[in-house]
Amino acid sequence: MSASIVRSCAFAQQMTLMTLQTCATSVYHVSKRNYDQYRMKYLREMYKRRLEVGPEKERRRSEWINWNYDSEIFAFGKRLGEEFNETTVKQAFIHSSYVEKERAKRAELGLNLKDLTFDLEDNSELAEKGADLISNYVKVYLRNMYPYFFEEGICAIHNYLVSESMLSHIAKHIGCGDLILSEDFPVLPSTLSQTFKAVVGAVLKDRGQEKAETFVRDFVLPQLISKDINDLWDVVNPMGLLTAVLALIGKGPPEPRLLWKSGANTIMALYWVGIYSDKQLVAKSPGETVTIAEEMAAREALKKLMKTEDSRSPLILGRMADNLKLDYKKVNMSAAEVLKNYYNQLKKQNTASA
Repeated sequence: MSASIVRSCAFAQQMTLMTLQTCATSVYHVSKRNYDQYRMKYLREMYKRRLEVGPEKERRRSEWINWNYDSEIFAFGKRLGEEFNETTVKQAFIHSSYVEKERAKRAELGLNLKDLTFDLEDNSELAEKGADLISNYVKVYLRNMYPYFFEEGICAIHNYLVSESMLSHIAKHIGCGDLILSEDFPVLPSTLSQTFKAVVGAVLKDRGQEKAETFVRDFVLPQLISKDINDLWDVVNPMGLLTAVLALIGKGPPEPRLLWKSGANTIMALYWVGIYSDKQLVAKSPGETVTIAEEMAAREALKKLMKTEDSRSPLILGRMADNLKLDYKKVNMSAAEVLKNYYNQLKKQNTASA
C-alpha cells in the first residue's frame, strides 16, 4: 500500500514539473514575440526622431576624451618620417587667431599681460620662411626637369602647386587639421595652407635646407603625377609662338595642311590637320573644324619642341631623386622674349626692304 502511494506521489510530481516547463516555454515564446514587436517600433521611432534632430554638430578632435595633444604631435613627426623639435613643431600649429584669443581671455580675467610671461608664439615667421623655400625649390626642380619648357609654363605649374587650395589639400591629408590651434572651426583653407608652410619652415629650422627641400619634393611635387602640365599653361596664340620658335632654331615657318576629313556635312565632322616646316611633318592633330584642328596641331608641335609631350619621361621622385643634381641658377627661356625678338627681326627686315 505504501509503495503504491509513493509511486503515485512521484508520478504527480513528474506531471507537475512537465506542466511547469510547458507553461514556462509558452510564456517565453509569447514574451519574446512581443519583445521583438516592441523593439521594432522603438527603433523605428528613435530613427524618426534622429532624422528630425539632424546631424550631430562637428566638434574639434581635442574635445574627445581620448585626445592627447603631446602624443599626437609626436606621432605626426613619426608618420612623416621627420625628427622635429617639439617646441618648433608645436609653434608651427599655432595660428595668430589662437594667440589673440588667449590674450583676450587673460584680459577678461583681469590679468596684467605685462607682468606675466606669455610664451605663445604664432607660426607667421615659420610660414614665411617655408613659403619662400617651397616657391624657390619648386621652380628650381621644374626648370631642371623641363629645361625646354618656357618660363611662363614653369610659373603656371608653380602657381598651381603653391596655391592655397593645393597646400590646404596636402595639409589636410597629412593630418594637420586636428593639430591646428586656431579660433576658427572648421579650419579654413587659408589656415591649413599657412600651417603647411609653417611645417616646412619647422623642418628648415630644425633639420636644414636639404631636408626641407626633400620634404617639399615628397609631398608637394607628387601632386603633378597623372597631371598634364601643358593644360596648366594656357597659350593664347600657339601658332604665333610656334612660328617664332621655328625661326629661332633656324627652321622655316609652319605650313598647316589638311591631311584628311570625314563626315564634313554631318554633326560628327572630323578634320586632321598637319603642320609642316621645310617640307617635313612637325605635328598633326584632329578637330571638329579646320580652325580647331590647326590650333591643336600647333599645340602638339609646341609640346614636341618643349619636350613635354604625353610620352615624356616621368618625374624623378622618391629615393631616385636623392642623388639628383639641380642647377639652382638655371632660368628657362621666356616665350615673351622669343616673340619680342621675332617681331623685332620682322620689323627690321620690313624697314630694310622698304
